[in-house]
Amino acid sequence: MFRLTFCLLIALSLPACDQGGPAEPIQTPTAPGAVPTENNDPSTTKTEAPPSTEESDPGRLVFEETTADFGRLTENEERTRRLSFRNAGGTTLRIIDLKGTCGCTIPQMPKRVWAPGEEGELTVTFDPSGEGEQLKYVNIVTDQPEPHNFLRLTVKANVVGLVRAVPKILTPNVDPKATRTSTGFIQLGDAWSGSFKVFTAAPSLKIVDVTASNPVVELDWRELTGKDRPDEADEGEGCWEIRCTVPAADQWGSFFSWIRPRLEGQTEPGGEVLTHTGGFRIQAKVWGAVEAVDWTITKRPEDTFRFGAQPGQGFEREMLLRSRGGPFELQSATVNFPQMPGSTVMIEPSPEATPGWLLRLYCPGGAVPGEYQGEVVVRTTLSPPEDRLVLPIVGRVRSPADIGR
Repeated sequence: MFRLTFCLLIALSLPACDQGGPAEPIQTPTAPGAVPTENNDPSTTKTEAPPSTEESDPGRLVFEETTADFGRLTENEERTRRLSFRNAGGTTLRIIDLKGTCGCTIPQMPKRVWAPGEEGELTVTFDPSGEGEQLKYVNIVTDQPEPHNFLRLTVKANVVGLVRAVPKILTPNVDPKATRTSTGFIQLGDAWSGSFKVFTAAPSLKIVDVTASNPVVELDWRELTGKDRPDEADEGEGCWEIRCTVPAADQWGSFFSWIRPRLEGQTEPGGEVLTHTGGFRIQAKVWGAVEAVDWTITKRPEDTFRFGAQPGQGFEREMLLRSRGGPFELQSATVNFPQMPGSTVMIEPSPEATPGWLLRLYCPGGAVPGEYQGEVVVRTTLSPPEDRLVLPIVGRVRSPADIGR
């Protein structure tokens, strides 16, 4: 009996030693606020931050100042400003284009390749070509992706002219108060006289000589003081009159002349003595029994066939020879245009009721970019000098770099 009881006790104690499954992990108590040393929950696993991409950032020029303000200067002054910059990106950049929007604005850099963080200076030289408030730009193009590939800087100046004229363009037989035009009219064979009022930057800056590009124009000039001084003269300006005379307009067509006064003196007491040459112009059409009209674009008086074309591009232009008196006949019209061989001109009756003739010019185009000049010579039954009318052909064949400018 004792042996049976002992065996039963041994059999009952065996399952407690082997349950057939994995042993439970030993749980270690965690102190309040302590961080567990192991966590197998994937939703709470800590992920490292991605590496910084600063080194791959596009290169970009950052300027301390984006405006070069030259302030007040006279038209004969040339000034230079320096603008500091750095490459604020993480990539080396290359300058592929650097230019001003005007020939008076010249930007320069010591080199074209700039490493990340590298600093430099842009030099801007401003040489005025006009008067008054000037607003120009410097465009910088780099090899970086958009929008980091383009930057525009501003150039400002207030340019004071050494000499100004009223009117700016002398237009014979046209009242500038009644109409706005840049071309006057002279009857063939007539004389004409007109004058500029010229104002210098200071009374001590005097006109010492005046020349005309057209030898037909006769010139005379005098200083205006006291009661002769005009009301439009500003305080501190010198004032002069330049009178221009054409004894007889004996050539049919366009009349043009530059009037160039040469000045010497100082713009302020004790200042540097300077020499400066100004430029004003006379523009007119000289018509007799016939006037010419641009029939292609403007329908206005014009005796010149003007054009602009791409290389190899042909073009047509029309000019109307309109009677200012009675009917007249054309004997011939020929093209003299060696730069564009094969150019032709056709004569047709006037498309309007006024007596006249329409000239239709065709040119096959030029292969080489550049300036082109020719003429159409017309023979008429009119009296000299209108028995032979010369109509200029003037234009430009533009290179691909010029197109769009």
